[in-house]
Amino acid sequence: MLFRSPKVVLWPRQGSLEIYIDQKENNTHTLELDLFSNLDSAQVQSFNTFLSQNKISLVDILIPDDVILTKSFLYDTQITSIEKKEVVGLAESFVPFKINPESLDFNLVQTPDKTIIQSRIYEHAKITQLRANLANSTLKNYNLISVSSAISKVISSGHTGEYFFLYPLNPHESTLILSKGDSVYLTANFKNNALEIQKIINYSKLYFTSTTNHLYHPEDDQLNIATTSDITKSTYRQSDYALKFKRPSNFPLPVLGCIINPSMENNIGTPKKNLLPLVAVFVVTAAIASVVIWYVLSNNSSGLENPGGSSPSPTVVEQTPVPTEEPTPAPVAEISKKLKIQVLNATDINGQAATLKERLVKLGFTSVTVGNSTETATANVIKAKAESATASAYFNQNLLGFFDDATSEVLPANSTYDVVFVIGEKLGTAAAPTVAPTVKATPTTAEEE
Repeated sequence: MLFRSPKVVLWPRQGSLEIYIDQKENNTHTLELDLFSNLDSAQVQSFNTFLSQNKISLVDILIPDDVILTKSFLYDTQITSIEKKEVVGLAESFVPFKINPESLDFNLVQTPDKTIIQSRIYEHAKITQLRANLANSTLKNYNLISVSSAISKVISSGHTGEYFFLYPLNPHESTLILSKGDSVYLTANFKNNALEIQKIINYSKLYFTSTTNHLYHPEDDQLNIATTSDITKSTYRQSDYALKFKRPSNFPLPVLGCIINPSMENNIGTPKKNLLPLVAVFVVTAAIASVVIWYVLSNNSSGLENPGGSSPSPTVVEQTPVPTEEPTPAPVAEISKKLKIQVLNATDINGQAATLKERLVKLGFTSVTVGNSTETATANVIKAKAESATASAYFNQNLLGFFDDATSEVLPANSTYDVVFVIGEKLGTAAAPTVAPTVKATPTTAEEE
């Protein structure tokens, strides 16, 4: 796309709503409303007016890490599945609010001798109220992103290993993030007097091969960061990251994480190409070509006239129209029915993941896990590992009329699953394929509530 609307990020903070627009001028706004509380009609109207005036239809919404908590747990052996209720049991003693299974999702990270359960726990009441307020507004397309995930996306552009990152929430409180690349393993909030973080430093050895010994902290903080082990401390300034990615210096790190794409923008020295001159050349060339073709055809038409001055009557030959047969799609080769599949419902329609799972089981697949996506999507997606590249074509053909128009993406080689379905729209109602599975389906874990 040559022209597109600038990216917009909403950040609910301390009873107000901060809005950032990816443009050089007039790029920050504040509305006096709290998306986590019930908005009255006047507040909804002021929000809608702002959206309309700025032509905003799609946003990323930053969620604080006390509303989305990230906790990781360990199994001393390798496991391929776990029930959601067991994850709830593991997490409930670490979370200051009651866990609703509908507001928890997780994934399994395999290591040579153990399994890490990365869980994200949402404060159900606040997320439900947020969605209710947005449903009453004109904004229907949005993604929810935790502050820690957005920050890790920025830091991973220059640090792919493990690290701690300390981010101030306000003058009295900070969040400590434990990440590897852009993957968050643990978040914890601290009061800004003395940060006793040695216990969390020790935890890091459980997840990784050794204790994480690198800490990023703000350049201007006056915190007493207490540790008993050696740790490398690096200071940072948010404005430096904004400069690196050529964004306004007033954009905080989490906002940058929503806006940038490190894989595309990490090469800061390469200028972006201006496509407008190419478009102009194309338009002018097409116009000249049209004139030349018209001129040649006109001359050829004159040269075919009868030299005697009388034009022969054209002979009309009636032809029987030949019916055009619709091409039959080439059958896609069968794929292994032992693929590990995850189905994530990214819509507000309950039960869609379980419905798609039923179709997959009828196709013969025996390992299908379902759950809710952490982000809202507006289109269907099929993600598959590179070695399962034919999977997308297979599912597009065998789920035709039911799970349609799915885009294809590549899963990382170390992903727990071979194929991941993201349901972004209402499933179709086409008849189920008649396929007799050769083996019985195994029980599914992480069932969608």
